[in-house]
Amino acid sequence: MNRREALQRVAMLVGGSVIGANLFLEGCTRPASKDVATLFEKDKMNFLGDLAEAILPKTSTPGAKEAGVGEFIPVMIRDCYDEVDQKAFMEGLAKVDDRSKKEFNKPFQELSKEEQLQFVNKYDKEATEYQKNRKEGEANDFFHMLKQLTLTGFFTSEVGMTKAQRYVKIPGRFDGNYPYKKGDLAFAF
Repeated sequence: MNRREALQRVAMLVGGSVIGANLFLEGCTRPASKDVATLFEKDKMNFLGDLAEAILPKTSTPGAKEAGVGEFIPVMIRDCYDEVDQKAFMEGLAKVDDRSKKEFNKPFQELSKEEQLQFVNKYDKEATEYQKNRKEGEANDFFHMLKQLTLTGFFTSEVGMTKAQRYVKIPGRFDGNYPYKKGDLAFAF
């Protein structure tokens, strides 16, 4: 399987196209803004990991943080997103704690798991509405990008491929009548 096929399958998982997909497929050659370099600071990667974990928490399978999504996001933002989306991502990320303090009187990382879930669910609804009404050339919504990167990072990680899905190192032939038992994991692509 090549990167194009992998990205198409991830896009199917998240229900649409992946922002920055063309650049990802072309080798991620777009220059990054200087602000994006701050994403590689340890505290920022930890913060991104906590945000990603709120989107895809640990259950019976590992969560986004354990899959290293906090380290994956800066690379994708720097290498694969255009300047408009990089700027929108950085501005959105800078507003997370302010919004958390306004809604819960404490920074995001101090919220309980339930409060974090409420927080990201509200962000998700707003992002979905923004994306529906977004005009050509406008930046994508911060949370929409964060959620896509979280899912892409998780399901393309070793943890996501082997713990959250059934991984077959060398798959066999297609069998349309393969028996399915309720609760079986999906196969990793």
